[in-house]
Amino acid sequence: MRHLIILLLVLAACKNGKRQHFELKPLRPNVQEFKSGINRNRIDYFYVKGKFTYEKLNYALLEKKVKTKFNSAVVQDYDLYSLYIYRDADLSQKKHDGAVNTFDGQNEKLVAYIRYKQGKMDIFYIIKNGKVVFDLISGNEEYFEFDE
Repeated sequence: MRHLIILLLVLAACKNGKRQHFELKPLRPNVQEFKSGINRNRIDYFYVKGKFTYEKLNYALLEKKVKTKFNSAVVQDYDLYSLYIYRDADLSQKKHDGAVNTFDGQNEKLVAYIRYKQGKMDIFYIIKNGKVVFDLISGNEEYFEFDE
């Protein structure tokens, strides 16, 4: 019986390991730079390739991937630096004009919204079906409509 329990634990661990495998891939247009008054702003767009599930373990993994991917020197060049991460690669197949707000109206497909203000991360929302479900900055579960 003990061997069966150990086997089940090993299988569960392997299943959890597979569940966490995902990458961040750029959407096109993947970068938009614009001015708002005297402020220089930038938005980067990505999608999750692989299986992302809404579990705290994956939230931490996503945060790690974001922090590894983005050079803090580049982030500090902008007053506001935002990242939109979508779950649906189909967005990359659509034709976009490259204008600011290209992906407006796609909140249902958002996985995360991250914002750096003057080089410091001040927002990291996990989003499911257009609703913020977790705030990684505070570490709290949330439930409110994401508004761009």
